[in-house]
Amino acid sequence: MNISAGWEKRTRSKAICRWFVAWKEMENGGLAGAVAGYSGGGSFIVERFFARVKEEKLYACWIDYTDVISGKEIEFDKCGPRALLICEECLDEIWRWNNHAIWSDTDEVILRRDKMATLETSGDMLFFTSVDKRFIKSICAKAGLTAAPKGRQA
Repeated sequence: MNISAGWEKRTRSKAICRWFVAWKEMENGGLAGAVAGYSGGGSFIVERFFARVKEEKLYACWIDYTDVISGKEIEFDKCGPRALLICEECLDEIWRWNNHAIWSDTDEVILRRDKMATLETSGDMLFFTSVDKRFIKSICAKAGLTAAPKGRQA
């Protein structure tokens, strides 16, 4: 599983998820995964996604019930059973890093305390990246997140 994630430290024991993208690559340029993070105005999102990529550029990206590239309404389940299974695995990965109980109570995506010491630090940000891909920034933007990795350009 591939992961790109960043959290903003708010206090010594609290870091909010700015972005978390977990995915697996599928055949024919497909990606299946989950995206989470801060979407502004005190709101957070956690969503499954299915995307098509060619040369690290998105040309289809299904989030919720919309292809956010074309703007067309879609039936997410039509991405297929293998993609749906991967999406669920990626959602589980989000909760291995972030506190599911807090999400259930307050709709905030907050880093689990036991993960803080394992992350790279830069200023008030904590990072984990297993792979740097250009399309990560596009997925974050299309999902409505306010932040994305600063690495490669979309």
